[in-house]
Amino acid sequence: TIDPVGPKVLYVSLGSGASSLTGNSRAAQWMILDQLVAEARGRMSPDSKFAMLNPMGRAALAKFLDNRGLVMVNINRAADIVQLLRWSKRNNVRVAISGGVEAWKVADQIAAAKVPVFVDTLADLPGDFDQIGATLENAARLRAAGVQVAIQSAGSHHARKIRQMAGNAVANGLPWEDGLAALTRVPAETFGVASDFGTIAVGKRADLVLWSGDPLEVSTVAEQVWLDGRAQPMKSRQTELRDRYMRQPSALPRAYPAGSN
Repeated sequence: TIDPVGPKVLYVSLGSGASSLTGNSRAAQWMILDQLVAEARGRMSPDSKFAMLNPMGRAALAKFLDNRGLVMVNINRAADIVQLLRWSKRNNVRVAISGGVEAWKVADQIAAAKVPVFVDTLADLPGDFDQIGATLENAARLRAAGVQVAIQSAGSHHARKIRQMAGNAVANGLPWEDGLAALTRVPAETFGVASDFGTIAVGKRADLVLWSGDPLEVSTVAEQVWLDGRAQPMKSRQTELRDRYMRQPSALPRAYPAGSN
């Protein structure tokens, strides 16, 4: 197993994406959440026929209550986000928002609650009824209201495009400095690892990248990477393919490797 870099995070999905698990009822989602918290705090007997968590589940959830951990909630609809903020305050649970397609509609409330939002900057179409208010200016509007904004991709397979997505946010009104912070400082602070990561400062880990230009531009490449202060080899399958097929004009077809006779 791999030890986590920082504190563990509990991930929760709410809204239409999780409604099939609660009888297609949004109200039931919050009722269930309240009961789970009550069980974790020992307000319901484990032997109750209505109990939903086993002892291990109760112990696991209890670690995230009373601001002792982070609960990352995937949620998009503005009304659901407001409900989440109320639930978080009522139960003393520290939360962060993932997705937040309609977060800009309630940006002032999110800022007042000091809840960070991880935005998919390319979410500009209503993929479902939770995303009717989708806009490319989501990140910019949130930051203008004082919300701490970070960037997320639609899936882990798009993680390599994360800086491009930050660039899209900048192109749609997010200040450049906030676009960079959305990839570095804000995630580090949110996940509790800011003492080691997120900014360049004495005493922090020397995980650095030397870029050929603006890191938020899609045409910019990493010229050198350092991890813990040690330079990393910049060879990859992509560079090997480049070196294999990029050659001087030859009488042979392009499919032949460089140096072929």
